[in-house]
Amino acid sequence: MRTIGGEERARLWLNYGVEFNVRSFQKIAAAFASLEEAFSAYSVREERFANLNEKTLARLNEAAKPGFLERYLEMLERKHISFTYPGEPTYPRLLEEIKDPPSVLYYIGRIEPDPELAVAVIGSRHPTKYGVEMAKRFAGELAGAGALVVSGMAEGVDACAARGALEHANCGCATVAVLGCGVDVVYPQSNEKLYYEIIERGAVVSEFLPGSRAERFHFPVRNRVMSGMAHGTLVVEAAQRSGTSITAGFAQDQGREVFAVPGRVGDVMSTGPNGMIARGEAKPVFSTEDILSEFACLHVPAETRPEVKRISVSSLSEQQRGVCRLLRQGEMSFDELCESSGMPVGVLNSCLTELQFLGIMKQLPGRWYVLDTCQAVLTDE
Repeated sequence: MRTIGGEERARLWLNYGVEFNVRSFQKIAAAFASLEEAFSAYSVREERFANLNEKTLARLNEAAKPGFLERYLEMLERKHISFTYPGEPTYPRLLEEIKDPPSVLYYIGRIEPDPELAVAVIGSRHPTKYGVEMAKRFAGELAGAGALVVSGMAEGVDACAARGALEHANCGCATVAVLGCGVDVVYPQSNEKLYYEIIERGAVVSEFLPGSRAERFHFPVRNRVMSGMAHGTLVVEAAQRSGTSITAGFAQDQGREVFAVPGRVGDVMSTGPNGMIARGEAKPVFSTEDILSEFACLHVPAETRPEVKRISVSSLSEQQRGVCRLLRQGEMSFDELCESSGMPVGVLNSCLTELQFLGIMKQLPGRWYVLDTCQAVLTDE
C-alpha cells in the first residue's frame, strides 16, 4: 500500500469532502498555510469551515474519522488505482497549466506526464461512416507519429479515435481516456473491451472519486480535462450545439489550438466543424501533417508523408490567383486580404475555402492565412 505523509492525507481528505469541486478545494486551501493546517483547523471545528454546505461538511467528517483513509488507500490498491496531483512528477504538465486543474487525478494504467505532443480527438456519438473513418485515420497517424491521443471513451468518434491509436503497433503510451465517472467504472458498458485495451496501452483517468457513476452533469466538467491534457483539440464530426463545442470552447479558453476536419456542406454532422472553421474558431485540417506542422513535430517518416503537389497558377481562377499573389508576400489576416483584394466578403470566403481544399493555403489562429508549402507548390507553368 502507498505510504503517504500528512500533506497528502489532508489532500485526500479535502478532495473527498468537496468531490470534484475544484473551486471549493482551492478556496479552502487558500485560507490556510498548508492542507495539514486545514485538516487540523477542521478537527477543532474552526469557524472558517462554517459556511460550507451540509453535504460537504458530512463528507469531510466522514473522511476525518480514524481508519477512513487507510481503508480508502487499501481500496485504491485493490483496484490498481493510482493518484496524482498538481506538483507531483506524475501529474500531466499541460493539465497543471489550466486555471482549474483537478485537485486529485485518479488513473489506472500509465500516464505520460509530459508528452512531446498530445492531441484530443472529439466528435459526435453518432458519426457517419466518414466520421468513423476520419477519427480512426487521424488518431492512428498521430499515434504513429509519436503523439498521445486523448479521448473521452464515449461511443462514436471518441471510441474510434482510441481504437485508431491502439491499432498502431509501434506506440507505447498510445492513448488516454478521460472519463465522466470513476476510473473503476466502465461507461458505456459497450466499450468494456476498449476500456481494458486502453489501460494496457495507456490509461483511463478521472477527477471523479472511484466508484462515481456517470452523471449527465459530469461530462461538461470532464471536457475541460480532455482539452487541458492536450496541446490541440481535433473536431471530427459534431452537430452545431453539442458537448463537442463545449470541449472546443474549453480548448480556446485554455489557449490551446483547435482543428477541425471539414465535412460535406448540408450534413448535420458537418455543421459543427464547418461552422467553427467559418467563424475562425478552428483551423481546417486535411491531413495529419497539417497538425504536426503546427507544432513542428514532423515525426511522420518521409516515405509515408503525402507527396507535395505541384499546381499551375494558370489552372486557378482569377480570384484565387489574386489571393495567392498577396499571400506570396507573407501571411495576411482576413481583413487585410479583403482590403487588398477588393473582393466582397462572400466571394473571398469562398475563394479561401477553395484554396484550402486544394492544399495551397492554410488558416492560422485569428483568421490569418498563409501558403501551405508542405502540401502544394505553385508553379508558373
